[in-house]
Amino acid sequence: MNQNIKRNLLEIIPAILGIFLYAVSYRIIIVPLHLFGGGFTGIAQTILAILNDFTGITLSSDFTGLLLLLLNIPLFYVVKNILSQAFLIKSIICILLQSLFMTIIPVPSSPIINDTLTCTLVGGFLSGLGVGLTLYYGSCGGGTDILGLYLTSTHPGFSVGKLTLALNSCIYLFCAVHNNYQLAIYSIIFSFIASLIMDKIHYQNIMTCTFIVTKSLLVKDHIFETINRGCTIWKGFGGYRNEPIYIIMTVVSKEESNLLKKTVLHIDSQAFITFQDHSDIQGNFSKRFDRSA
Repeated sequence: MNQNIKRNLLEIIPAILGIFLYAVSYRIIIVPLHLFGGGFTGIAQTILAILNDFTGITLSSDFTGLLLLLLNIPLFYVVKNILSQAFLIKSIICILLQSLFMTIIPVPSSPIINDTLTCTLVGGFLSGLGVGLTLYYGSCGGGTDILGLYLTSTHPGFSVGKLTLALNSCIYLFCAVHNNYQLAIYSIIFSFIASLIMDKIHYQNIMTCTFIVTKSLLVKDHIFETINRGCTIWKGFGGYRNEPIYIIMTVVSKEESNLLKKTVLHIDSQAFITFQDHSDIQGNFSKRFDRSA
């Protein structure tokens, strides 16, 4: 069996598990507590609430998954040219299963935990774990991840964080007006915990500024070929022996940093490498969800 096919098959299993956990958090936490999720799930909930209020059409939460699928279809059509075929196929599978899980998983008649705050924290943890697993294994459930990937590719100075903040602000404002401010606050807590857990799992969200001190310019070529990242190079001198050296600076994701370290040390075992995590990046830096990009 082709190694790429085998790898994709092995990765789709934990990605599906992630989608399942996300759907579980929605069905057993968000729905019984009448909270609003963030991103496209929150948008789907908002649309359903508006339809129920102003059209006389009564649609239950079971339609959220279907509406989420409909919102993602045009989005994937737009971005299909900037994604690898493997990533696109895995993501479509995950979105279809996400819609299915968000429809068939039974909703409890009351919250599974009596304390609302504890229940919210548990739900946020499950949601973040699910999304993080799906992203980590080279897939996604669509929504703001894909929209953010498209906007950053067309507008280098665009921030995915700003998109998420703008969308969620509108969703939670609607929740506060439509339901009450307490549910809006719990919804914000849910999304905050989910984002926190997701970032701990999905290293692509953590940017690392890397400095490499080496005597070999081959390091530069392998950064281009292996990781497909740019770099800046300075000529310098070692402090002890006054020997000529090269100082290479590049920015990679936390996940890419492991591959970068192996690549550099394979070429120059004496290279000196430093990593500075959580760098604030401005300008033309490609945020990737697709491992094969």
